[in-house]
Order: sequence, then C-alpha cells, then structure tokens
Amino acid sequence: MPARVERRWDLREFIDQLEAEGELRRVKAEVDWHHEAGAMSRLACERRGPAPLFENIKGYPGHKLASVLLGPGRPLHARSAIALGVDKAASPLELIEIVRERLRKPIKPVTVTRAQAPCKEMILKGAEANLMKFPAPWIKGIDGGRYVGTWDIVVTRDPDSEWTNWATYRCMLKDEHHFAMLLFPEGQHGGAILRKYEAANRPMPIALVIGAEPLCHMAAIATVNYGVSEAELAGGLMGQGVPLVKCETSDLMVPATAEIVIEAEVLPNQRTDEGPFGEFTGHSAHRGRSPIARVTAITHRRDPIFTMANMGKPYDDYATPGYIVISACAKNWLEDHGIAVKSVYYYVPDIAVIAVKPAPGLIKKITSVLMSGSRLIYGSGIVFVEEDVDVTNVEDLWWSICSRMHPDRYQVIRDVSLVPLLPWWGPQERALRQSPMWVMDSTFPFEWTSEYREEHTRISDFIHAWTEETKAQVLRRWKEYGYEDI
Repeated sequence: MPARVERRWDLREFIDQLEAEGELRRVKAEVDWHHEAGAMSRLACERRGPAPLFENIKGYPGHKLASVLLGPGRPLHARSAIALGVDKAASPLELIEIVRERLRKPIKPVTVTRAQAPCKEMILKGAEANLMKFPAPWIKGIDGGRYVGTWDIVVTRDPDSEWTNWATYRCMLKDEHHFAMLLFPEGQHGGAILRKYEAANRPMPIALVIGAEPLCHMAAIATVNYGVSEAELAGGLMGQGVPLVKCETSDLMVPATAEIVIEAEVLPNQRTDEGPFGEFTGHSAHRGRSPIARVTAITHRRDPIFTMANMGKPYDDYATPGYIVISACAKNWLEDHGIAVKSVYYYVPDIAVIAVKPAPGLIKKITSVLMSGSRLIYGSGIVFVEEDVDVTNVEDLWWSICSRMHPDRYQVIRDVSLVPLLPWWGPQERALRQSPMWVMDSTFPFEWTSEYREEHTRISDFIHAWTEETKAQVLRRWKEYGYEDI
C-alpha cells in the first residue's frame, strides 16, 4: 500500500503540494475570465499538463483562479493520490481500496469559532455581498453564461431530520445577487430537500462553498444514501474531523478553511433560465428552467482563490477523483449486501465495470443491488467482466467486450430514472425523466467446464501464454535485446 504523506488542512497547502510534485503551474500572464481561462485550462487538461493557477485575472486584481486541481495528471490519478496523502504513483485499484477503507471510518466534524475560521476573514452583507466581485468564469464558448459554482460544495439541510447534505451542483451567475442552481428531483438529495421546502412554501437556506480542502470536495461527490453525512465521510478521508463554522445568515455549518462561502436562500417555486453547460459527458447539456437562489451574505479569505471545474471529454476534474470515490462507494455497497467482487471501476459517463467470478444469478443480483443504491446507476449501464480483466484498463475492457460477449448476453432495462444530462436522451424521455439502461455480460457462462475453457478460452498475451521460465528469461535479457528505453 502506498505510504502516507503529510496531511493538510486547506486548499492552499494542497496547491503547494501539487506544485512540489510538478502537478501545478502558476500562470503570471494576464488571463481573461471570459473564455480564455477556460480554453487554456481545458487544453492543459487534455494534454495532461500541470493544473493552472491563474494569478493575474483581467479586471480582478488580487484574485486567483484555479482550475482542474483534481484533474488528470501523470499518472492519470496522481492529483487524487496527492489529495489522499499517498504516493502519486498509486494505481487506481489501490486508491479505490484506500478510499473504501476510509469511508468505513467516518469522523465527526469539529466546530470552530469565527475567529478560528479563515473563511471569515472578510464578511460581506447586504449590497456588499456582490457576486460580481469575484472572477466567476465564462468557461466555454458553448456555455450559456458565467458559472459561480462548478468545483463547489452546496450545503443544504433536511427540514424534517436535520440531516445536512453536501453535494456538487452547477450554479449559473444571473446578476449581482442571484444565481441559478441545477437541481433534479430524481436521484439528487438536494432536489429532494428542495421539494420539502417548496411544499411548505419556504425558502431553502443553502451555502455555496468554493475552494474547500480537496477531500471535502471528494466527499461531496460520493454516491451515498440519503441521510449519510458527507462531512463525516470527509473526516474519514482526511483522518481527522473537518473544522466547521456557522454561517452568518443561517444555522448551516461550512468548512472553516474554504476560500469563499456564498450564503443564499433558494426562492420557493421560482425558476429561471439555466444552461447550457459543457458537462462531464463531453457534450453541452440541459438548458431549461432551474431554481433561483438569492445571496444573503458572502464570507471569504483575503486574496481568495476561486476554483472551477472544466468538464468535458474524458478526462476532467470530475472523472479522475469522482470515479475513484464512486467505485469505492459501489464496492462497499455490494459488500454490505453480501456480494464479493474482485474490482469495480466507473467510466465516463458513469458506466460501471465490475470484475466477477461467474455464478448462477450473480449478474442479476448485482444489477438489482446497484439500482437500489443512491446514484450508483446514474448513467448508461454496467459491463461485467471476468476476474482476469483489469477494469481500469480501457484496452483490456474493450478486448473483453469484443471477444467474450455473446450477443444474447446484452440486456436492456427500460424505464429507469437516470441523469438527464446524457446526450442520447430523446425529447419524450426528458419529459418523463425515464430512460433505458443496458447490461453487458462479457463473462463466460458459469456452466462451461474447466476442460472446455482450457481448450477454447485461454488468454493469448505475455502474462498468460508462456511459462514462468520463458517470461523470466525475456525480462532478464530485455536490455540485451536493445529495448532498454522501453
């Protein structure tokens, strides 16, 4: 297991760690928040370059804009590993097991005073609580406007149970004191909480947290059931209780070391235009009417760092940390239901790949259990592979599908509530908020005998097709062959 390194308390210490590991670059040149910062950071993301920290934002002296801080690095999940406090070379499967173990050990947050909370260094109320004071970026040319919330944590509280939810929702800037928030009633806990407030015709207090400690953001995208405290999960990931402080205009508790906290209330039964936005699917997604929030206060650190996610084709700063966390949640959920699988890994857009040992009824059981969990079936479908397939290797996965999946082992499950950000949804499906999903079973039938499999299904690659003696000889002579650089 990769060794732990020194823990940290806030985003700024994480930025220093990324820089020390060659995973961050400070951009001194003046950069425009209108499209330029988004385009530049997207290209850096696609080229697996260091995460940019823009230190000279046009029109916003003293402000900084950080992008793709948990995006793809070298290796792919390097920044997630650094956030977790382990060696950046840790493999995806190692990271999933680390996250699984820590999620099993939640730690309650600790309450700190206003004087102890860096996010209270500046407190703005009334007309001073102006969203235009911050470099909220217009990220892509295909987006519908500026987004104040992309790499964020939205804090809400259930009015019935007092359970506090953390989640990540996109928030579109509307004017100095209002923003729209994309909330779906299906599958999103924030949407379910909003329904309760709107049924009572009450405004819903929220806090939009920007630039918290990165493991708080990872906890906020975890796919856990209603009633589970993401703040406690963040504590488990960090190995220590998250310091929280009370908001100025509500009783909500927020991460004390966050860069910016926007306190607001969602106006009951009011909607405004939101979107489109270039999403994690790699397509622009959802333009429609969404809830609107009115700002009540803003608190922030001096010289705050504004964080943004730059969603798009794989990989981005949702996919790289998100699929480690979601995979860990899914494997824990299966384990909780008495199902042992070798490995689980999610791909964009939220396709689960599960390595199993074939057994009677296992595929149907796993599918049913995942569908019963919160947002564990959130995209197109599930691929089942055998235990000899590396679920994190897309070439291995595609080989399994192409060579092992009998056409009769493809199944479509209809009328499932899925995320409507997927681009293949038709107009009627969007109206009904229901769509089909698929299951690919690329495992060999469990009833095949070992003799039959020995004759017809042995694997032809370096690991499986030669004796240990021959493989050792080739590896020993590798440089002698003239391949020392490979």
